[in-house]
Amino acid sequence: MTMRAPRYGLATTLAFATLMSVGAAQASEPGPDTLPIHIISIQTMDADDQAEALTKALRNAVRATPGWSQGEGDYSLEVLTLSLKCPDPPDASCQSRIADQIRADRYVWGKLDKGKGGNVSGELHFWVRGKGTTDHKVEYSANLTEAQDEALRKIASDALNKLTDGPPKGEVKVKAGSVAGQVFVDGQPLGALTNGEGTFFVPSGTHSLVVKAPGYADMSTDITVKPNSPTDVVVAPVPAGDTTPTNWKRIGGFAAIGAGVAFGAVGIYGTATVNGVNNDDGYKQNQNLYETNTNICDVARGTGSVETGFDRPYVADQCSKGETGQLLQLIFYPLAAIAAGAGVFLVATSAKTTKEKPVAGLMILPRVDHTGGKLDVGFRF
Repeated sequence: MTMRAPRYGLATTLAFATLMSVGAAQASEPGPDTLPIHIISIQTMDADDQAEALTKALRNAVRATPGWSQGEGDYSLEVLTLSLKCPDPPDASCQSRIADQIRADRYVWGKLDKGKGGNVSGELHFWVRGKGTTDHKVEYSANLTEAQDEALRKIASDALNKLTDGPPKGEVKVKAGSVAGQVFVDGQPLGALTNGEGTFFVPSGTHSLVVKAPGYADMSTDITVKPNSPTDVVVAPVPAGDTTPTNWKRIGGFAAIGAGVAFGAVGIYGTATVNGVNNDDGYKQNQNLYETNTNICDVARGTGSVETGFDRPYVADQCSKGETGQLLQLIFYPLAAIAAGAGVFLVATSAKTTKEKPVAGLMILPRVDHTGGKLDVGFRF
């Protein structure tokens, strides 16, 4: 106690002079768009440098937070409690009298002392008129004696956010026609609109606001929220166009079906060519000159005996046409089957959420054997 006597004596002598002083050089001027917070100098018994640095860091944190401003005046908790004859620490009644004395609706006060292990520790308090006091304990290295030290700045910023619950909130009134939509701020859901209107409370500062409503395009705008005045937001609902993504799988399926039809058409041409040769009167007359099991195409190519009246050039030409038709059948009927089958599969599986009925459309069922090719064509409804 003998060590504190000179400190209290000096404090008593300077009490009223200090109460009348205003630290304008260190404080941001309160304005209509901010709420002032007074930071009373942190009290200490043995950590003067650390307490002074924490006081400055807290004031800087207030200035850096949207919606808050540094209240005018530079006050000492020790001087205030002595002049108002408050207990140590000040009780609820004394905290109210301190607020009246410094003409504040909210202020931060606290104590900080050296602890064990090279740390300092203490407790900060945030008093708000009509709401009482919020408390937050701090403990950190005693080496942090500069207000601009990044570690101390973070400690002060975190402490202020804990005490105040972040920036002060302002009223935001949203009007979006008469739609029943949902409001999002900075990507987070905020609430619903009733008949296109809603009132919400959003932390001060600049934010991105989006209104989402079924059947309408997203309505977005940037807003600046102030704690002392409402922010009116009016957005115009615009009916959404067809926002269904392109179903490339379905498109590819129909393209494959189309390719299958084209391949099938070539196969049909080959079948028609083969049938045309088999039914050709001249070809039949030449075939009748030989036994049924004789391949007159081999005879026309010079690998067999030639009967009287056999027209070798004519038969060779017909055989060439028939062989070309058979080749077209062998190539394009399988291609038609593969393409059409793949297309039907792609179309049938292109819907992800609903089970589709078999796709209506052209069905191509090619068949190839030693006598030639056949093509069964049908349509599914």
